[in-house]
Amino acid sequence: MTSPRHLSLFVTLGLFWGISPSLYRHWGMLGVPVSHIIFLTGIGVAAALAAICQIRGIDWIGGKRLHFFGFGCAMLMNVPFALGLFFARHVPPTELALIISTAPIVNYLVALATGRENAAPRRLLAILLGFLSTAILVITREGMLSGEVSWWLIAAFSMPVLYSAYNFFAASWWPHGAHPMAAGVAESTWSGLLAVPFLLLFAPPWSPEIPAASAYLTVLLACGMWTLERIAFFTLIQEKGAVFTVQAVYLSTPAAVVIALAFYGGADIWLFVSLAVLMGALYLNNTGSAARRTSA
Repeated sequence: MTSPRHLSLFVTLGLFWGISPSLYRHWGMLGVPVSHIIFLTGIGVAAALAAICQIRGIDWIGGKRLHFFGFGCAMLMNVPFALGLFFARHVPPTELALIISTAPIVNYLVALATGRENAAPRRLLAILLGFLSTAILVITREGMLSGEVSWWLIAAFSMPVLYSAYNFFAASWWPHGAHPMAAGVAESTWSGLLAVPFLLLFAPPWSPEIPAASAYLTVLLACGMWTLERIAFFTLIQEKGAVFTVQAVYLSTPAAVVIALAFYGGADIWLFVSLAVLMGALYLNNTGSAARRTSA
């Protein structure tokens, strides 16, 4: 039975997942460099999680295995994260939200191809509906019917594929005995550090093109938001399991579209048709067979 505490964590997780595409768009409009965002959020979330670990008496320093895991996760996460921040400057946040939300279906395809999951009729139907949802989204975008292909939109579909590689590594190389928050510290720390060379090479802080300090306020707010998101995620994974936690996508997907519409507009009937088909695909994907605890 779901307690009010678990329900509040579930809602927090879904809403924070949902607001991210709009945040990406906001930072793009302000001209905040992608490398700055990754560095600040990585170090900020790592510091906050480390402080929480210290208070709770959790070993967050770890050994070589933990840092190998954190480094690998950071490398695999930074690529789609950076692409998402970049694509948000060219793809409407409503459409980006739908694309990112196809990740669970891509994850199942990868698990199916690698033998980590068995084929289930409901989940195979989910794959077909997922492709239908993306086809509706792509074909009905402005200019598509007249033969003008939005290559930015097409390229954005690389993100859920790359995120599936991240998920596969995280599930396969989880350091034995490591606390989830300690893993979060290692991952976030390396995520920020890996962004430093790009920051210094392409967008040094002393460059005249760097926006004013006020443009970074929402980046700092995002550090706090994503720290709470990590706590909600880890708590639900530990106490309720992956099957329950992954259902937050049912809240995050429509929330992402509604939040993006509220701030940036751009609605049409086909967007909602694509959303409806995708929600059906996600339902079938998450109920076709029992998800493994490590594959969330």
